[in-house]
Amino acid sequence: MPELPEVETVRRGLAPAMERAFFLAVQAHREDLRWPLPANFARRLVGASVEALRRRAKYLLADLSSGEVLVMHL
Repeated sequence: MPELPEVETVRRGLAPAMERAFFLAVQAHREDLRWPLPANFARRLVGASVEALRRRAKYLLADLSSGEVLVMHL
């Protein structure tokens, strides 16, 4: 389990690569998640760009051009 400084290090490393990048295609393969992904998850991401990558506790939050936020846990 990463500690907070490590999560911030990951955010700082990913931000230059992710910010202003577009989702060209998305594949969701995991059926065993605690909360299933919405059926339209991939369609909602394709074409959106990451406006900013920020951190809240151990979560990375990608603010998308669509107005949605992609939440990722390390």
